[in-house]
Amino acid sequence: MKKPIFFAFQVRTLTLAVLAFLSVFTTSCGTEDENAPAQPKTIADYIVESNDFTILEAAIRQAGQLDAFKNPNLTFFAPNDAAFQASGITDATALANLPQEQLTAILQYHVLKAAVASSDFPMENNKPVQTSLTLNNQPMVLYITNGSAGLFVNGSKVVMPDIQVANGVIHVIDHLLSPPPPTTGGGTLVGVVAADTSLSLLGTAALRVAAENPALAGVLTGTDAYTAFAPTNSAFRALNLSTPDTINKIPVSTLATLLANHVVPGRLYSNDLKTGELAAFSTGKLLLQADSTVITVKSSGIASPAIVTRGNLTATNGVVHKIDKVLL
Repeated sequence: MKKPIFFAFQVRTLTLAVLAFLSVFTTSCGTEDENAPAQPKTIADYIVESNDFTILEAAIRQAGQLDAFKNPNLTFFAPNDAAFQASGITDATALANLPQEQLTAILQYHVLKAAVASSDFPMENNKPVQTSLTLNNQPMVLYITNGSAGLFVNGSKVVMPDIQVANGVIHVIDHLLSPPPPTTGGGTLVGVVAADTSLSLLGTAALRVAAENPALAGVLTGTDAYTAFAPTNSAFRALNLSTPDTINKIPVSTLATLLANHVVPGRLYSNDLKTGELAAFSTGKLLLQADSTVITVKSSGIASPAIVTRGNLTATNGVVHKIDKVLL
């Protein structure tokens, strides 16, 4: 009579053990599911979920481009909040007055239609690479430098490369990129100046000279690459040249010599500007001082150098650096 009782006890014990095992197994699986990594994120997901890209997210949403950053096979040079702030956009509210079309163009200029790792960019200086932006039916390009100092895009440094996402790769950059403007001059040096209200006095001078001086007009609106150091309105006002009328009273030949002193051959972004001399289009010499934080440029006619206050404004035929003094 004891054997069946003992046998029943064994069965009941075994059953409890199995149930306990199943309970532990089920709980374990549930924990693993909860801790399992999420599905791969797109560029859009990564930007939205990161605390470092709040201004960029606001720009993408304001432009209505969030879904565009879910498209496949993209490279995105992503400016973080610090990059926007370094470019003068302190927070998302500063975007409020920018038209949707302008924001869209800026964003498209940061995108390549292929997923490219940092190591796949050739070891070259200012290699043109086509972006997803077109201007006047022409594809706009970025200028990428890959070398011992790092990876640069239009002079902006890639501070965090190769963030792999489901639809491509993100390279974080330290400044916002500025595409050539779709304005007078078709994105040339003249167009960049004309699009910037803080350079309106220089624009007056440039348009007047371009109409009278074919050689300099070819520099400002042609296809060969030049770099222009552009004095702001405040720089002209410091010389009592505070209105277009005062600019127009200067003889054209004098204006042409003055402007030629601000232009040097070649496309030179901030990472290309090294301490030393540069030959100006006027045949004069400019003395450059460059370190990691400040770039200054001096001509023979000024006692102290001009400071580059905003660099790397891209034109179809060169690059513009805004300066706080006129180079006499």
